[in-house]
Amino acid sequence: MLAHSDYETRKWTVDEVLALVEAGILREDEHFELLEGELVVMSPQGPQHAHLSSVLTGRCVRAYGDDYVVRIAAPIIADEHSMPEPDVAIVRGDARVFAERHPRGDETVLLVEVARTSLRLDRAKAALYARAGVPVYWLIDVVGRRIQLHEGPQPNGDYALVRILGPEDEITPPGLDLRWKVADLLP
Repeated sequence: MLAHSDYETRKWTVDEVLALVEAGILREDEHFELLEGELVVMSPQGPQHAHLSSVLTGRCVRAYGDDYVVRIAAPIIADEHSMPEPDVAIVRGDARVFAERHPRGDETVLLVEVARTSLRLDRAKAALYARAGVPVYWLIDVVGRRIQLHEGPQPNGDYALVRILGPEDEITPPGLDLRWKVADLLP
């Protein structure tokens, strides 16, 4: 296979990809994410991944109530060339606004990725989320049975605080006076 340095590639923009979907060239049911200008094909979710995403979504809907929008595997606009689809996103604002556009990273409260086979890619997304202003990013490492907690996004793509939480630890959903056992968010 050729390395990217062997040839020139074309970066796609969010607007171009949305236009391709609108025109029916890319189908809405095709599972891909636009990451740094490239369309990345995403593999289907296995049962564990789907189960954990559902459990976390239910917890977030109950915890955040009607004051926030809980989005499931739906796009977030990170920048002109990136439209990732985190497994769960907690977003500030009126849900009706997002019928017309996808939320931006700085409108989120929390993004969560569940990683079983996609750990390397989901770790790399931390930099994208930080640059987008996502205040808190949880990466649930299914195989490692831990959560990587990222807080305090920096413009250079780092987070000011990155901690690894094991099953015996507790995690606090941002903006809430709750503590959840990490073990309850793992398989």
